[in-house]
Amino acid sequence: MAPYFPRKRLLTAWLLLGLLVVGCSPFSSEVKKQVRDQPSFGAIRARPSAYRGRMVMLGGTIAQTKNLKDVTLIEVLQERLDSSDRPIPSDKIGGRFLVRTSTFLDPSVYSKGRDITVVGRVAAPQPGVIGEKPYTYPVIAATHIHLWSQYTSADYAWGYPGMGWGWGYPYMGMGMGWGMGPWWW
Repeated sequence: MAPYFPRKRLLTAWLLLGLLVVGCSPFSSEVKKQVRDQPSFGAIRARPSAYRGRMVMLGGTIAQTKNLKDVTLIEVLQERLDSSDRPIPSDKIGGRFLVRTSTFLDPSVYSKGRDITVVGRVAAPQPGVIGEKPYTYPVIAATHIHLWSQYTSADYAWGYPGMGWGWGYPYMGMGMGWGMGPWWW
């Protein structure tokens, strides 16, 4: 019975470490403090001039990236952010906004479909066109940009052979085959 308790403590330690890692934001506490009481994206979109100069954090999925002579513009489909400040995939977007930065960003890396979170100041809105419809883009002059890693099939396939740490051979678990659980179950 004595060996059971060290394993239980090890499992508890791994779970606590996992919870700490999952809820972490890529932005510092100082940055998060600056955007704590920011307006909603709907308010920024409705009256971007009223919030000009205000520090905000927004995120979503990249629609396109354009490099101009002195600036890179990223068009983003706005989505809500989770507790880690990562965009939550959804069909309900709040609209589109532009991220402006003087840093060159490669369009093959900052490509369509990638998730991004930005922190910056609301700048003057920019008129544009989506299809044939005129659209006024809120513009964010970026101070911090975080491009999220792409999900892989391993992120969703826990419990199958070779997917994820501690699963499958040699850790076949208590069951009779692959993926029945880690060795401490």
